[in-house]
Amino acid sequence: MWDNQSRLLVAVSGGADSMALLGLIQRMPVEWRPQFAVVHIHHHLREESDEEFWMVQNYCRSQGIPFFAKHWPKENHPQSNLEMAAREFRYAFFAEMMAAWPATCLATAHHADDQLETILMRLVRGSTLQGISGIAAARAFGSGQLVRPLLPFQKQELYRICAIAGIPYREDSSNAELIFTRNRFRNSVIPLLKAENNQASRHFGEFSDDLQDVLKTVQPIVAQTFRRLFTKAEAQWILDLDAWKACEPSLQRLVLSHFVTEQLIETGHDFRRSQIGAVLDLIENPAPQKQISLAGGWQARKRYDKLVFLSPDSASSDFFDFSEKLELNRWVSLPSHGRIGLFHGDNAFSKDLPEGAVIVGISDAGTLLPLTVRSRRSGDKISLNKEQPFTKKVSRLFVDKKIPAEERKEAVIVTDGEGRILWIPGYAQSVWLSEDDKEKTCFRLIYIK
Repeated sequence: MWDNQSRLLVAVSGGADSMALLGLIQRMPVEWRPQFAVVHIHHHLREESDEEFWMVQNYCRSQGIPFFAKHWPKENHPQSNLEMAAREFRYAFFAEMMAAWPATCLATAHHADDQLETILMRLVRGSTLQGISGIAAARAFGSGQLVRPLLPFQKQELYRICAIAGIPYREDSSNAELIFTRNRFRNSVIPLLKAENNQASRHFGEFSDDLQDVLKTVQPIVAQTFRRLFTKAEAQWILDLDAWKACEPSLQRLVLSHFVTEQLIETGHDFRRSQIGAVLDLIENPAPQKQISLAGGWQARKRYDKLVFLSPDSASSDFFDFSEKLELNRWVSLPSHGRIGLFHGDNAFSKDLPEGAVIVGISDAGTLLPLTVRSRRSGDKISLNKEQPFTKKVSRLFVDKKIPAEERKEAVIVTDGEGRILWIPGYAQSVWLSEDDKEKTCFRLIYIK
C-alpha cells in the first residue's frame, strides 16, 4: 500500500482499532515505514470526546508524531442524519490535510468485523453489486489513495495488539447505543453469526475479495458498453434506449449499476438497489415521456428514445412567461437560448449568418405587423394546412413530433398583430409565412439557437 518514500496520514479516533493501526505503523521496519502523521476529529458528540482528544494528542507528542486535529462544534451538528454528516465532516478534513501536509495516502482502521457489518447492512438494505462487495482495501481519495491495511484483522486481534504493545486506547460508549444501525448489527446480529462460526468475519472478508475479483474481471466489458450507451452533456447523462434494448438484460443491469456507482453517487456513499429497479421500470414503461426522482436530488427523465439523468444542479427550471415586440433590424435575445430578429430582405446584417440559422420569409408584412415573440401558452393553435381552414394545437404538434418536455418549455412563438401564430422556430411555420424566396419576400424572420 506504500513504501518508505510515501507520506501517510493516519486517521486516529482514540479507539483500539485506530491506536493499534498507529502502533503497528510505528513498529514497521525502517525500510518499509513511510513518513506519517496523525489526523483526528473532535466531534463533540460525547463527554469522553475530550479525553480521547487529549489522549491521542499526548501520545503523538510523546512519540514525536506530527498531529493535526479539527473540532466539529455542537452548533454545527444537524438534527438528522448525524452519522452521515459526521462522516462527511471527517473526510473533508482528511482530504484538506492530504493536500496541505502533503500526503500520498490516508490510512483508516477498518477491520474484518467492519467488513462483515458493512456487507450485511448493504445486503439487508438492498445495494448494488459493488456495494455488497464491501469495503475496498484501497481506492482513490483526495490527492492520493485511501488505504485500509487492517481489513484482514479481526477486532479481537487488535485488542491483543494493544495489550501486548502497551498501546493506550479509549472505548467509545456510543458503540453500545442501539439507535445507530451499525450498532444494532454489531451488538445484536453479529454475535449470533460468530456463535455459529467464530471465523465469520474472516469468511466475509474472503467473500468480499472474491466478489471484487469478479467485478474487476468483468469491468472492462461493462465500461466499454457504458461508453457506447451513455453520453455526457454538461451536467447531464443521456442513455440511448435503442442501443440499450439491443443488449442482454444481464449486461444492462451491470452497466446501470456501474453508472450509478461510478457517476451518479459520490464515492463512499451507497445507492439502494430499489433505485436501480425504479430506473429499469421507467425504461420498460410504455409511456413515451415519464420521470422519477432518485437519491441525492437526481432525476431520471424518459424522453422517447432517450433517458436523461439530470444532476440536482442541472434540473431545468420552468420557462417563465416572456413577451417582446420584434422591431425591424434588431435582434431579441431569448430567455432560454438563442436570439430572433425581423429584418428587411435586403438588410446586409441579416445575410452574414452562422451555420444552422433558420430563416422564413414574409411576403406582405403590412397585414401582419407588429410581430411579437413570446413563450408558449395553454391553448395555443397554429394554422398549418393551406388547403383546409383548420388549426392544430401546439401541444399536439409537439406530441406528434416527439419533442421532449424540456424542449417544449423552451420553445417560443411568433405572433402577428392579431395574435395569430406565425411561427414556432425550429418546429413549424404557419400558412401566413412564405418560403425563403428572396425575390418574393420583403422581410425575413431569422432564428439562431
